[in-house]
Amino acid sequence: MKMLILIAQLAAADVPCTVPVPENTGEWKQVTAENVTFCVPASWRVRGTRASYAGGSIRWQLAALRTSMRSSGPQSITGASDPNSTQVRTETVPETIGGRQATILRQMGVGRLQTSVNFAQPPLFSITGEAAGEEHVAMQLAVYRTVRFKE
Repeated sequence: MKMLILIAQLAAADVPCTVPVPENTGEWKQVTAENVTFCVPASWRVRGTRASYAGGSIRWQLAALRTSMRSSGPQSITGASDPNSTQVRTETVPETIGGRQATILRQMGVGRLQTSVNFAQPPLFSITGEAAGEEHVAMQLAVYRTVRFKE
Protein backbone atom coordinates (compact mmCIF):
# COMPACT_ATOMS: atom_id res chain seq x y z
CA MET A 1 0.00 0.00 0.00
CA LYS A 2 2.81 2.47 0.87
CA MET A 3 4.50 1.68 -2.44
CA LEU A 4 1.32 2.59 -4.37
CA ILE A 5 1.04 5.90 -2.53
CA LEU A 6 4.69 6.68 -3.27
CA ILE A 7 4.24 5.83 -6.96
CA ALA A 8 1.13 8.04 -7.12
CA GLN A 9 3.05 10.95 -5.51
CA LEU A 10 5.94 10.57 -7.95
CA ALA A 11 3.60 10.42 -10.93
CA ALA A 12 1.75 13.53 -9.72
CA ALA A 13 5.06 15.43 -9.42
CA ASP A 14 5.81 14.91 -13.11
CA VAL A 15 2.72 16.55 -14.63
CA PRO A 16 3.90 18.63 -17.60
CA CYS A 17 3.42 22.39 -17.40
CA THR A 18 0.41 23.67 -19.35
CA VAL A 19 1.21 27.42 -19.31
CA PRO A 20 3.91 29.28 -21.26
CA VAL A 21 7.46 29.08 -19.86
CA PRO A 22 10.67 30.75 -21.07
CA GLU A 23 12.12 29.23 -24.23
CA ASN A 24 15.34 27.20 -24.05
CA THR A 25 14.89 26.38 -20.36
CA GLY A 26 14.15 22.68 -20.78
CA GLU A 27 11.20 20.69 -19.48
CA TRP A 28 8.94 22.12 -16.77
CA LYS A 29 6.54 20.34 -14.41
CA GLN A 30 3.38 21.51 -12.71
CA VAL A 31 3.09 21.90 -8.94
CA THR A 32 -0.35 21.87 -7.32
CA ALA A 33 -1.22 23.61 -4.07
CA GLU A 34 -4.76 24.06 -2.75
CA ASN A 35 -6.67 25.87 -5.56
CA VAL A 36 -3.37 27.01 -7.16
CA THR A 37 -0.99 25.59 -9.74
CA PHE A 38 2.38 26.81 -10.96
CA CYS A 39 5.31 25.34 -12.83
CA VAL A 40 8.97 24.77 -12.04
CA PRO A 41 11.82 23.39 -14.16
CA ALA A 42 11.70 19.57 -14.18
CA SER A 43 15.15 19.40 -12.56
CA TRP A 44 13.93 21.16 -9.40
CA ARG A 45 13.24 18.97 -6.36
CA VAL A 46 9.73 19.53 -4.96
CA ARG A 47 8.94 18.47 -1.38
CA GLY A 48 5.91 19.66 0.54
CA THR A 49 5.72 23.45 0.14
CA ARG A 50 9.30 23.88 -1.04
CA ALA A 51 11.18 23.48 -4.30
CA SER A 52 14.97 23.54 -4.38
CA TYR A 53 17.71 23.46 -6.99
CA ALA A 54 21.46 24.06 -7.15
CA GLY A 55 21.06 27.87 -7.24
CA GLY A 56 18.40 28.42 -4.59
CA SER A 57 14.94 27.52 -3.39
CA ILE A 58 11.35 28.73 -3.20
CA ARG A 59 8.57 28.21 -0.65
CA TRP A 60 4.86 28.81 -1.04
CA GLN A 61 1.94 29.37 1.27
CA LEU A 62 -1.75 30.12 1.05
CA ALA A 63 -1.54 33.24 3.24
CA ALA A 64 0.01 36.11 1.29
CA LEU A 65 2.59 38.42 2.80
CA ARG A 66 1.25 41.96 2.66
CA THR A 67 3.26 44.62 0.87
CA SER A 68 2.17 48.22 0.68
CA MET A 69 2.34 50.01 -2.62
CA ARG A 70 1.99 53.77 -2.83
CA SER A 71 1.99 53.98 -6.63
CA SER A 72 1.09 51.77 -9.55
CA GLY A 73 4.58 51.71 -11.09
CA PRO A 74 7.88 50.10 -10.14
CA GLN A 75 9.40 51.25 -6.86
CA SER A 76 12.94 51.03 -5.59
CA ILE A 77 14.01 51.43 -1.98
CA THR A 78 17.67 51.57 -1.04
CA GLY A 79 18.98 51.90 2.46
CA ALA A 80 20.48 50.45 5.57
CA SER A 81 19.38 51.10 9.14
CA ASP A 82 22.89 50.67 10.55
CA PRO A 83 25.86 52.51 8.98
CA ASN A 84 27.98 49.36 9.40
CA SER A 85 25.45 47.06 7.72
CA THR A 86 25.28 46.05 4.09
CA GLN A 87 23.06 48.19 1.91
CA VAL A 88 19.93 46.41 0.69
CA ARG A 89 18.04 47.35 -2.46
CA THR A 90 14.37 46.42 -2.75
CA GLU A 91 12.25 46.67 -5.89
CA THR A 92 8.50 46.06 -5.98
CA VAL A 93 6.55 45.84 -9.22
CA PRO A 94 2.81 45.27 -9.69
CA GLU A 95 2.02 42.74 -12.40
CA THR A 96 -1.00 40.80 -13.66
CA ILE A 97 -0.29 37.05 -13.50
CA GLY A 98 -2.89 34.50 -14.55
CA GLY A 99 -5.54 37.23 -14.65
CA ARG A 100 -4.91 38.36 -11.06
CA GLN A 101 -3.09 41.35 -9.63
CA ALA A 102 0.24 40.40 -8.01
CA THR A 103 3.16 42.21 -6.43
CA ILE A 104 6.63 40.98 -7.35
CA LEU A 105 9.46 41.86 -4.97
CA ARG A 106 13.22 41.59 -5.52
CA GLN A 107 15.60 42.30 -2.66
CA MET A 108 19.31 42.47 -3.31
CA GLY A 109 22.18 42.75 -0.87
CA VAL A 110 25.75 41.51 -0.83
CA GLY A 111 25.62 37.71 -1.05
CA ARG A 112 21.84 37.65 -0.71
CA LEU A 113 19.12 37.74 -3.35
CA GLN A 114 15.49 37.26 -2.40
CA THR A 115 12.32 37.27 -4.44
CA SER A 116 8.61 36.97 -3.76
CA VAL A 117 5.23 37.19 -5.41
CA ASN A 118 2.08 37.99 -3.46
CA PHE A 119 -1.52 37.80 -4.59
CA ALA A 120 -3.83 39.98 -2.51
CA GLN A 121 -7.15 38.69 -3.89
CA PRO A 122 -8.62 35.55 -2.30
CA PRO A 123 -7.36 32.94 -2.18
CA LEU A 124 -4.32 34.69 -0.73
CA PHE A 125 -1.15 33.07 -2.04
CA SER A 126 2.55 33.86 -1.98
CA ILE A 127 5.87 32.37 -3.02
CA THR A 128 9.22 33.48 -1.61
CA GLY A 129 12.65 32.53 -2.85
CA GLU A 130 16.37 32.81 -2.24
CA ALA A 131 18.76 32.77 -5.18
CA ALA A 132 22.52 32.51 -5.70
CA GLY A 133 22.66 34.95 -8.64
CA GLU A 134 20.75 37.05 -11.14
CA GLU A 135 20.23 34.08 -13.49
CA HIS A 136 18.48 32.23 -10.66
CA VAL A 137 16.43 35.31 -9.78
CA ALA A 138 15.24 35.46 -13.40
CA MET A 139 14.22 31.79 -13.25
CA GLN A 140 12.30 32.32 -10.00
CA LEU A 141 10.44 35.25 -11.55
CA ALA A 142 9.60 33.02 -14.54
CA VAL A 143 8.19 30.43 -12.09
CA TYR A 144 6.07 33.11 -10.40
CA ARG A 145 4.59 34.09 -13.76
CA THR A 146 3.17 30.56 -14.20
CA VAL A 147 0.84 30.80 -11.17
CA ARG A 148 -2.77 30.01 -12.03
CA PHE A 149 -5.77 29.86 -9.72
CA LYS A 150 -8.47 27.21 -10.02
CA GLU A 151 -11.94 28.71 -10.31
